[in-house]
Amino acid sequence: MIKATFNHSELGIQSFVVEGHAESAEFGRDLVCAAVTSVTAGTVNAIEMLANIDPDVEVRESGYLRFAIPTKANDEQMKTIQTLLKAMVISLETIEHDNRKYIQIIHE
Repeated sequence: MIKATFNHSELGIQSFVVEGHAESAEFGRDLVCAAVTSVTAGTVNAIEMLANIDPDVEVRESGYLRFAIPTKANDEQMKTIQTLLKAMVISLETIEHDNRKYIQIIHE
């Protein structure tokens, strides 16, 4: 199962970790894994390009992605980052809606 854990503060989402494998199909044909990877990697790339900031990111081959907003983000960057992160959560919740057996979203 994929677990996506989002850490919130009064400023919004501050970090997230996505880990695990959906195992909804054989390796290379797992559409849930592919969708989650596409949404999360695309969001991190969009944050880098549109907010013009280098986020704190850790990726491992084992199905692990950790993202944190750097403390140096200014107000304009934070608005862009929060909009993109909220859009990512909506996309992941859409995937979760039909695939609860394979993905779980947690908000802390």
